Amino acid sequence: MALMLFTFFLIFRRILNGRNTIMNKRFSDKSLSDIGDSIVSSVPQNTRKSHSSVWSQFENFCSERNYILQASTTPEEISNILMDYAYNMKKVDGSDYKESCVKTMWNVTAKLVQGKFFNEYQISINPFNDLCFKKARNARDSKRRELQAQADKRKVSSVALTEEELMKIKNLYLEENPDGLQKKFFFLANYELAWRGGEATNCLIKHFKYETDNNGKRTGRIEYNPIFSKTAQGGNHRLEDSKWLTTNKADLHMCPVRVLTLLLSKRTPNITCERLFLTVNPYWKKSSSSAWYKNTPIGRNEINKWTRCAAEEIGIDTKRVKITNHSTRSTVVSHLVKAGISEHQLIKITGHKNTTSLKPYLKVDQEHHKKIVDHMQGRTATQNAIVTSGTFSSKGARLESEETANKIVYNNCTFQVTSCNNANF
Repeated sequence: MALMLFTFFLIFRRILNGRNTIMNKRFSDKSLSDIGDSIVSSVPQNTRKSHSSVWSQFENFCSERNYILQASTTPEEISNILMDYAYNMKKVDGSDYKESCVKTMWNVTAKLVQGKFFNEYQISINPFNDLCFKKARNARDSKRRELQAQADKRKVSSVALTEEELMKIKNLYLEENPDGLQKKFFFLANYELAWRGGEATNCLIKHFKYETDNNGKRTGRIEYNPIFSKTAQGGNHRLEDSKWLTTNKADLHMCPVRVLTLLLSKRTPNITCERLFLTVNPYWKKSSSSAWYKNTPIGRNEINKWTRCAAEEIGIDTKRVKITNHSTRSTVVSHLVKAGISEHQLIKITGHKNTTSLKPYLKVDQEHHKKIVDHMQGRTATQNAIVTSGTFSSKGARLESEETANKIVYNNCTFQVTSCNNANF
């Protein structure tokens, strides 16, 4: 009897546990307002600040023009307001914005207006596609073209550094101090990995992985593959092809593998920050046991100054040319193109998805331009030397002396002659 009662007890308990499992809620009870707050908080702080600033300026513009945005405002009226704003937006001092700023500010304003009418009045408009907003979009583009004609208003791309300038920058920094060690690796990796302008700021130590052979021995190469996002705001995929740092056997002083290994060895056990570039400990000199770095990353704005400040140290006038961390990336593409690397090979190094994206980077310097022209004109290095000493006729034909060769080169055509001394063209 006791055994039967115990058996019934076990069965009853299992049934009860089963019912409790079924009754347990599978989904959470987060309200729509909480979800909305989470969405807002996930927007980067800088984005919220910039949107707030743009909207504040647009409100001031509407106030001066006596424009009112309300539920009764028609799409055509909104289009006229945006058209007026596109052409007449100004800085606080009354001067024009740069061309790229006009595009960004108008687009952001249009998105915010679109959001306002949908969220507050449940009215759906689309300033980017609706036909009634075509004049507003045309006004934006017209203003941009007008500003592009002004040298100080058009967008200026980062200038590529020459090989000589880049080498001078690499030699600026010493490994014997924490600041110099970090910057030295930055410039080595920035070149070999073709980093984007802000990629170093978000670089983590887990992005680097030492390659080993079947016996677990390091091969001398380091794989680099970050969780990639162009805007560095939280991408969720890795690069399709890893990039590699390799041992520079010809010049160990400039070996990125050795410098990275040294940099990682300076991270004390108390450093839990995963960022690669850390704030320098100001007391690192006090004793041999003092840590080189703090457990805090270097700020984005500080890292963004590194290339420009280094360029100023080697004598480049950064007020005349635009030098940024992105300049090294332009340098990589320019150098590899001159070396004969194809565009399809280049995108494996730069991480671009297609060759079209390389066009802004393809800069032709004086030396490269000379080689292209020589190739187009079918001249060899020997013939280039002849051109320097040759004479030209009144119609542009180059007359070479009989001692060099009995021929005339005119308009890329070569003519054999018996004598050039008294030729008359």
